[in-house]
Amino acid sequence: MKITVIALCFAMVLGASAYSLLLLDDSSADYGLPDSYRNLDSVESVLTDMGIGFDHWHNNWILNKTSDFQFLQKYNIILWYNDNRAISQSEYSAMLKWVGEGNCLVVTGEDSLGSPNDPLMAELVGSIIYGDCPYCSDFTITRPESWIADGEAGYYDGTYPIIDYTSDQDKAAPKLPGTYAVAVNLIGDNVLGPAKILVTENVKPLGGIVIYWNGNRDAAEWWRLSQTPETVNMFKNMMYFLTQNVGVEEVSWGSLKGIFAP
Repeated sequence: MKITVIALCFAMVLGASAYSLLLLDDSSADYGLPDSYRNLDSVESVLTDMGIGFDHWHNNWILNKTSDFQFLQKYNIILWYNDNRAISQSEYSAMLKWVGEGNCLVVTGEDSLGSPNDPLMAELVGSIIYGDCPYCSDFTITRPESWIADGEAGYYDGTYPIIDYTSDQDKAAPKLPGTYAVAVNLIGDNVLGPAKILVTENVKPLGGIVIYWNGNRDAAEWWRLSQTPETVNMFKNMMYFLTQNVGVEEVSWGSLKGIFAP
């Protein structure tokens, strides 16, 4: 019986996934002061309902936490709302190094690749183009087998509307072969536009992941269930996958022995 209990505890410890999630906002925590962006504030309730814990930092534009590699190392998942600005070389270098250690970065935000044009952010998220794009009213799934389109919150394979509030998209296209598009925007009824969701997997050396979610002003597509239930559930699919597949801690025999110490 003792051997069975020890084996069970050993399996439980080795199989435990521990993650540390950061919501990183470029703007103020106070809605309307000094701007009118909610950014990731409304995403908090969605994550809480999912049972996902997080920290939330604001004013990154001023605090520049994205250049602080030691700060970034506290987390293995970061949702970064990039607010209408171009990132610096130091931000690019620190974030790329952090992702390369096996961590997961999700970038979103209106004008995150255009206005101003941002070649460094485009390089970070695996896009070969950047800049402003015509407004888009729909997007279509191009990779339904992805863990964003197919997961615990539902399966999505079709064309879905983009509400006017989040219709401002930037130019984006995958840098092959390392990056692929999960969804592509439509301009008008039939013209394919920029990528809506890009995924870069196996970032060297330790296999990190970068996701780019185009547009998404105030992250409304992640929380406005009454108007965009499909995108909210795709966000949930993404978060279930990331929180279940990162942060598995290495456990030594010495730490295991402590469990059974008298």
